[in-house]
Order: sequence, then C-alpha cells, then structure tokens
Amino acid sequence: MVAVTGRGLRAPAEVLDVRVEDLADETFFERTAAHPSAWCLIRAEGMPVAALTWARSSDARVLLQEAVEKVQPPQVPVRDNPPQQGLTVVICTRGRAARLRLALGALARQTDSDFDVVVVDNAPEGDADTRAAVDGAELTRCRYVHEPTPGASHARNRGLAEIRTELSAWLDDDEVADPAWVHWVRQGFHHPSRPAAVCGVMLPAELETEAQVLFEQWGGFSKGRGLEPVVLRAGTPTVRSPLYPIPSFGAGGNMAFRTADLRALGGFDPCLGPGTLIHGGEETKVFSQLLRAGSAVLHWPPAITWHYHRRTMRELEQQFFGYTAGLPGFYLSMIRSSPGAAVDILALVPRGIGDILAHRREGGGSDLPEGFPPALLRASRKGLLQGVGLYLLEVRRQRSRRMSDRRRREVTDAAA
Repeated sequence: MVAVTGRGLRAPAEVLDVRVEDLADETFFERTAAHPSAWCLIRAEGMPVAALTWARSSDARVLLQEAVEKVQPPQVPVRDNPPQQGLTVVICTRGRAARLRLALGALARQTDSDFDVVVVDNAPEGDADTRAAVDGAELTRCRYVHEPTPGASHARNRGLAEIRTELSAWLDDDEVADPAWVHWVRQGFHHPSRPAAVCGVMLPAELETEAQVLFEQWGGFSKGRGLEPVVLRAGTPTVRSPLYPIPSFGAGGNMAFRTADLRALGGFDPCLGPGTLIHGGEETKVFSQLLRAGSAVLHWPPAITWHYHRRTMRELEQQFFGYTAGLPGFYLSMIRSSPGAAVDILALVPRGIGDILAHRREGGGSDLPEGFPPALLRASRKGLLQGVGLYLLEVRRQRSRRMSDRRRREVTDAAA
C-alpha cells in the first residue's frame, strides 16, 4: 500500500472516501469539481491504499491519476476463519452525548457484531444524557459504568477493570468506527508478529475549520506514518529505542490490546492524559512499556476510525500544549514506575543532542507547513518547558485527592 502526499488543504475542505474503480468513471472527476479543496482516501478491495489532498479542483484529476498508477494490490496478511477471541470496545466520555450517539451508532453497524461495549461516564455525578445514549444504543451487549474521579486515565482504568474478554479495543467519543473496524482489529491480533497491541489509523471525519485543516496538515494522528502495516519492535529498524525517538505508535482513540498484557502493566498512569495538568502521554507510556518488555506493537491501517478534530484554534493550542508537555511527563512517569529507566533515559541524551546538532547542520528545516500559526508553536514550546513541573504537580494533586478520599471514608465508616 502506498500513501501519496498531495498539495495543501484550505478550509473548508471536503473529506472523500473512494474506491479505485470509482476513478475510472469520468463523472467522478466532474463531481470533484464541486470540492475546491479536499482530503481523499482511496481504497482497493476495501482497504486504504492512498491518501492525498488538493487545494484546487483542477489538481484533482492529475493527483488521483498519479495515485492510481502507484497503487499496488493490498498485501495484508489475512487469516480465514481465525479462532474467535472475545473483544470489548471501551469508550470513555464526559458530557458529549451527541458525539457518543454517533460513536455507538457506528458500532451498531459493524460487519462483525460479536463484541461487548463498555461506556465509562467520567462526569462527576454521572450524566443523564450519556446514560440515555447508552440505553438507546442498538447494541445488545452495551454497559454503562460511572467513574467519578476526573481524568481520562482514571476512566480508562475503570473500563479496564470492567473488561471480561481476551481483547480490548479503545475508541474515543469524538470519532466513529469504519464498518469493518472490529473485523480488522481482530485480524490484527492474528498477524504473524503476534502483537500485544494493534493500532489502527484515525482519519479526519470533517475538515470544515482552519483548526481542523491545520491539524491534518501538521500530520494528523498518523504523523506521516504510511498505509502499510508496520511491526514495531525494539531493537529493529522500526524502533531505535522505546524511549527515544518516540515512535509514532498511533493514537489513543484507535488502539487495542491483549487485555492481560495491559493489566500486567497496571493500566494507564492517572497523572497523564486528558483531565490532568499534562493533557497527554498516557498511551505513549503504555506502548513504550510493551516495547521495552520485548512485545510487538502493530501499526494496522485497515482498522480505520474517523475523528472529529478540534474545531477552534484555542482547542488546537491546548492539544499542541498537551502533546509536548506529555513528552517530559512520559519520561518522569517511566522513571517513577521503573527507576531503572532513568539510566536508559540518561544514556540516550548524547543521541538526542547529536540529532539536534545534525538537524541544525542540515539547515534545521521544519516539517510544519508554511505560514504555520506562531500561537501553535508557542503552545508547543510552553508545553515542553512546563511538562516536568506540571507532572510533579499532578502527582502531588493526585496524592492529596487520595488522602482526602481516604479521610472521607474513615469519617463515614466511623459515623456508621
């Protein structure tokens, strides 16, 4: 499979999902003229083989024809009638019932319907609309649970405790799963590499605003990783180190694990991720831990979800801040849970300095698009500078919360 990079996007841009055979129809090009700017996924035999963009409708014909010339038949290992493994899809949510209904609706339309769903409501008192969305879902095995402690990692760990199946897949409440997503997640675990984790791709569900387009131009959730399966394993060319440079493992909104492996790690660090001062880094740590343990992580493009990117620049600035704050937070979290990791991290410092110097010698060019907003760059630098302090502050805040909860329980027990 080949990923083809096209020209830039302009907001609003249309999101297109087409088959290779559609491109032989002349009327298709007539229809694309209605979309001056577009992001386009091309599939062959149902699987993604190319993704490209154009800024003017006149570019579409040339770009699409070039893409088709480079497309090869999908070479994805598929096992016919593999042994069925139980799978649970976990969705953590907080106050976004409308989006949740879309996510649950997409799960109800899966080609493989043999799976459980656990929805974890992370609103402090529980949200009636969220409960109603779960009750109204056309899914036969869908459960609602409430996790009052704020933070995505707390919610994910509650979801992990509720899982009763061998496999667990994780979906965010602001995305929808492709109709064959569950099927391909299952197939990923039958890959010859026997992965401990399978990471699909998160593609844009809409590109209506400048913030959404900028995020996709920056690399989106794929960060430039292509549309061919890649086995990530420490000590191989795909992963120089599980600690540096951090591989583009995939995104937390489209990931799946062998449940026992995830539990063996202790789940997600509650001091990382959305809802904390850091805003990110929790899935990075889990993947890094798996790689350090010698397990394989599979980048698996056939498992597709469609994500509704943040619509405003303010939301995007917070996202960029979280990405960079999550990096030092991730390193501190690794040292906190495994002090021996400090030696490995320090040993990588010379390599990091060497990479920076080499980058400067080569001209220090940026991978960001021309005219990238300075506010986003400032948010990224701010996150990198503040990440260490924020993680330590979050650890202290979580400790204080646990102590307060413990005292509250003691008072309640004494009164009883």
